[in-house]
Amino acid sequence: MKSSNLSFRTYYFLQQALVEYVYMSSTSQSFMIKQLPLGSQGFVTSEQGLGMMSIGITMGSRDLYGKKNNVSKKGVAELISRSIAAGITHFDTAQIYTNLSGMMIGSWFPLANSSEKRMKLGLSENVGQWQVATKVMNSGSKQDVKNACYRSLKDMGINCIDLYYLHRIDPNTPIEVIMEAMLELIDEGKIKYVGLSEASPSTIRRAHSVCPITCVQMEWSLYSRELEDEIVPLCADLGIGIVAYSPMGRGLLADTTFEFDDLSRMDFRKMGGVEYASKEGERGLARGFEELANSKGVPLSVLSLAWVHKKGRDSLNGAGVVPIPGTGNPNHMEQNSTAVALSYKLTDEDMQEIENCVPRESMAGLSRYGGAMGKRVFTLEENITLEEWNKRNQ
Repeated sequence: MKSSNLSFRTYYFLQQALVEYVYMSSTSQSFMIKQLPLGSQGFVTSEQGLGMMSIGITMGSRDLYGKKNNVSKKGVAELISRSIAAGITHFDTAQIYTNLSGMMIGSWFPLANSSEKRMKLGLSENVGQWQVATKVMNSGSKQDVKNACYRSLKDMGINCIDLYYLHRIDPNTPIEVIMEAMLELIDEGKIKYVGLSEASPSTIRRAHSVCPITCVQMEWSLYSRELEDEIVPLCADLGIGIVAYSPMGRGLLADTTFEFDDLSRMDFRKMGGVEYASKEGERGLARGFEELANSKGVPLSVLSLAWVHKKGRDSLNGAGVVPIPGTGNPNHMEQNSTAVALSYKLTDEDMQEIENCVPRESMAGLSRYGGAMGKRVFTLEENITLEEWNKRNQ
């Protein structure tokens, strides 16, 4: 969908829908997610965010995680306003999610960050200023990275992106070259902070030596823990935060009842060689984990998220972790939000009990991503050195 076909209709609709929902949601919340420093560059955001991937792609007519469930602009408007009311100020989108998710959250800016309008809409003063986090695919060109930023700003109707990620690492372009583009965007006032997504330890070090990295976005859940070996210690040492996507194992640690045979062929858990359907042993462990959650009187999804929160706090030496579970359902969002408070109640004994229930050695982790898509998207490829690149281009 082209932004020229969407911008007027989307903005007009959202101004109406958000006003309709925000007062109701901001006065009905009984809990509030707090703010935390993420990384060591000055970025402050909510302890839990909202991933917009399924919203952007689902509204673009793909059943990414289950059926579309009639996700609409009005439904997303309710989701965003109730998220803000819960204290969520971190909204994660990307260039490849279609521009719909970016435009939806971009329409919030004049409402959520205007003191006068916040007061009129009944938003609590405890709700922080919210942040846009978006990602650009690396085509290997500094100018392409900058042009993508300019397009995102236009689509979202904002002047500056709070957190701008490199979505994937191009192995054929030195990371130093792309970080120079990020520095130029900072100098131009187009972005504030820089992040990486799916980067190897050496790439993180090289990037950070050119442009200070605020955070690294990686998959982190009881189902995917490889980053704990090298990336978490490295980030703790460099003062880089982690934004944890798929913190509930792409839904497997939220719902143990669905059948893989019932999933759409376009469901992420089936396509591109992703090996979820063959991991029935993991499904059994998830059901056992659900029994543990039930014994503690909390939903499976909430205990899964709480584990990520506490694991990050215990491992990152104050650099911070922000899980970004994705959902199009406001009720699920509010339920997920309770994981933050629960995580502060978990003891070391609780954590050990959880990890005994879902042992790391029994999980396939990132090895589940087979096929061409898995190799392209989830392999942390080393990227060409600046010296080698200069020789090639002489």
